[in-house]
Amino acid sequence: MTNEKDKLKQNLEKVAEERGDQQAVSYQDLFSPMFMQKNTSFATIDVFVRELGLKDFQEIEKIDDKVIDDFVKKETKFNNWQEMQQRAVSEYMTSLF
Repeated sequence: MTNEKDKLKQNLEKVAEERGDQQAVSYQDLFSPMFMQKNTSFATIDVFVRELGLKDFQEIEKIDDKVIDDFVKKETKFNNWQEMQQRAVSEYMTSLF
């Protein structure tokens, strides 16, 4: 069974595949400032990551799922990290069409 971090990678790859791109969508595109400001108490994904206590987005893979889920529930409109990722992918895909 894949964990939530693997699902994020799969989601990014799926978005890139559907767009016909050879390279993956960046996390900054997926979690755009507009998305972050609308759905969280942070201006950007980088501020979100720093407030989570990490140096950069790639460190999310190393953090315990419960820690990030609790942070997301407290600081965003989402119940957990998976839900936040799914909404980001959905909104990103919608913006392409």
